[in-house]
Amino acid sequence: MNAYYEQRPEKLFIGEMTHYPVAAHVHPEAELLILTRGSAALTVDGKAFRLSPGDALIIFPFVVHSYDALSGDVGGVAAIFPPAAIPEYNATFHGLQPEDPLLPAEKASLDLRLAVDRLSRISMEDSLPLRVAYLHILLACVLHSLTYRPVYDYSEYSLGNRIMHYISDHAFEDITLKSASHALGISVSGLSHFFSDRLHTNFRHFINTIRIEKARLLMKDPGLTLTEICGRCGYSNMRTFRRAFQSDMGRLPSEYLSGIKKSENGKAPPVSP
Repeated sequence: MNAYYEQRPEKLFIGEMTHYPVAAHVHPEAELLILTRGSAALTVDGKAFRLSPGDALIIFPFVVHSYDALSGDVGGVAAIFPPAAIPEYNATFHGLQPEDPLLPAEKASLDLRLAVDRLSRISMEDSLPLRVAYLHILLACVLHSLTYRPVYDYSEYSLGNRIMHYISDHAFEDITLKSASHALGISVSGLSHFFSDRLHTNFRHFINTIRIEKARLLMKDPGLTLTEICGRCGYSNMRTFRRAFQSDMGRLPSEYLSGIKKSENGKAPPVSP
């Protein structure tokens, strides 16, 4: 399961869950999902989960996850938040990982069900402090119902945070595994193991996913040529760009761009990732 690094526009979100599949990704925020209707299939850290109404799933920072399939009537409460926003559980998020991140409905407490019901009635426009207060209740009900294992070495939150921020800041430069490990002050093998063990990918592929995602966004600008997009995304030549794009997207950049233009002209359905 190859993942991309998600840079969220907002660092704190508490509201209705997504209704669309989301590819494998990772972010420095924790994520809590509680289903209220329908069904959802997710993959978390390489393990598949199928959620039914009343099930709760907690995803710790820097854990790869994806929303694979969602029923048409799916609904639920989602919270994506930096651990520091909930100080009581900061240490839990930084030093532990749950043995099983799923809390099934039959093990959920009455307090959890009541808090979900109340929170689902509060819109994102309503008081943020009130929504954060309900998030405290949700986390208390979920986190205290799970068992944990300690996290050591290169998997720990602080190092993961440094690595992700450095990669996101320098992904469009001439970056290599060796140069990144030197800048971060860790060994090449340590950095390599972080990507293989925590993100289930390798360093070069992870860099390419960030670059290709940016390329896809830039392709929506009709004023940019593919050569300009290639340069802005950190590729030294079009040959490398075309090869990386085709490997990630299954088609050449020119073919993908052509699909976007046809879609905008109403001649074809939108190009899917």
